[in-house]
Amino acid sequence: MGPSKIMIIRHAEKPGTYGANEFGGINLLGSSDKESLITLGWERAGGIANLFSPTNGQFQNAELATPAFIYAANPASTENKEPSQRPYQTISALAAKLNITANTSFGKSQYKHIDGMVASVLAQSGTVLIAWQHEDIWQGPGQDSIVNEILKKTGTISFSNLPTQAWPGSRYDMVFVLDRPGGTGVFTAFIQVPQMLLAGDSSALFQ
Repeated sequence: MGPSKIMIIRHAEKPGTYGANEFGGINLLGSSDKESLITLGWERAGGIANLFSPTNGQFQNAELATPAFIYAANPASTENKEPSQRPYQTISALAAKLNITANTSFGKSQYKHIDGMVASVLAQSGTVLIAWQHEDIWQGPGQDSIVNEILKKTGTISFSNLPTQAWPGSRYDMVFVLDRPGGTGVFTAFIQVPQMLLAGDSSALFQ
């Protein structure tokens, strides 16, 4: 049996300009780190813990589920720059809450190899959560991406409701959900679930 549900999120907010203010990254100890989340991103990471493992047992959207496995891009992988801590930081509170060790074996570009991240995910069962950089999650139909690699490796043709454009660079607040209730064969549904965790999060789906 393979995964019956794969949920994919972008890492939380990175250093940059938000509104009229410039924000720098900080690590877990509060020290400046340009490869870490900003304070707003750490807030989202805390919200994500409850989004996928609600304390009251009530998911805010019926398409979400608590993951049995969590994947995040390797925080030690240099890949032409300093190691990005953000995908792992984004799921760190959730992993701790669930007492799950996240799989960080794969660098951010190592998702489409025959023995890469997507192949590893498809060897699991139940529900899997992936946290990655948005450029690799979705670039549009026919483009190299984690979503298209999942579809290709499972023989899933496509979905009419897939966005036609790449994941917007300004959006950190979406969950992509791929479902196949039986856990084998093609995936049967693609759903976008807005996180709606922080002020300013949008309910608008990607187009």
